[in-house]
Amino acid sequence: MTTRSPQRRSSLADVAQLAGVSSQTVSRVVRGEGAVAEETRTRVMAAVEALSYRPNLAARSLSRRRTGVIHILNATPLFHGHARTFLEIVGALGELGFQTSTSQASFDTDVRWDQLIPLGVDGVVLLGGHSRSQRWAEIAHAQVPVIFVGQRAGLPDTVSSVSIDHRYGSWLATSHLIEGGARNLVHICGPKDWLDAQERRDGFVEACADLGLPYTKLSSPTWDASWGYRLAAGIPADVDGIFASNDHLALGVLRRLHEQGRSVPADVSVVGFDDSEGSDCSWPPLTTVRQPFHKVAQAAVAQLGTLMEGGAAEHTLLKPELVVRASSKGPK
Repeated sequence: MTTRSPQRRSSLADVAQLAGVSSQTVSRVVRGEGAVAEETRTRVMAAVEALSYRPNLAARSLSRRRTGVIHILNATPLFHGHARTFLEIVGALGELGFQTSTSQASFDTDVRWDQLIPLGVDGVVLLGGHSRSQRWAEIAHAQVPVIFVGQRAGLPDTVSSVSIDHRYGSWLATSHLIEGGARNLVHICGPKDWLDAQERRDGFVEACADLGLPYTKLSSPTWDASWGYRLAAGIPADVDGIFASNDHLALGVLRRLHEQGRSVPADVSVVGFDDSEGSDCSWPPLTTVRQPFHKVAQAAVAQLGTLMEGGAAEHTLLKPELVVRASSKGPK
């Protein structure tokens, strides 16, 4: 194998020589286009990794006017819901032949937009949902089409958005508890600096207020099950309905209730949010609110395509659905 200078950037020809294929084959594999045998594809990708090869996006942009690359900026930590959204978006873009690049925005340093977004990308998907991701909405501009996923307020006119109606989902969950006979309810709130948590709290309060029912809010600093377990220790014995802001918090609640000898749902019904993997395997299986992650990805990619073709910004708000399992009582 030819030894190359450490200062010289690997070229398409370098990858082709190492993999023992033509430059055209390497180009097809890198772009995800055309029919290439799996063994050949594996060999090419091994050479790409060995040489740390990165396509020259600027040159491709000049020759094709588009790079075929969409950048995904994570402006929020990737826990369950956002991780699922991220994977669905990558998959939806891949089905259309796009490659993706990614970067993670830091909340602790003053990083500029142009330090996170590569030159020459065709568009940007911005994953938000945290209060501190608002700054990225404010500086997103018309130099490249941008769609904001997880936030719809305070966006520039040129930025599209796709988000889930968390307030409605929370209202569904709380109304289900009430319809099952719960009259003294508790909400385990998610972290205060998350927009999702704020909307879920508001939906809970709205559903209780509609019927004048008493309620208590307990705030968790994280989305972790350990905090659901910890906060559930202080829930009074007369509480008969608990809505947790996500499934992990709900699982912590279920464990604490079991240790206290309280029967679910005979003594108290429990509902979570997200329909996380494994929520149907808890005991009892957890009633929850399912987020339409696949629909979010499809809508985001479609709206980004509209922007890339010169269309106007759009805003989509998708409805989640209640998934009833054995941790809650049915309507009375």
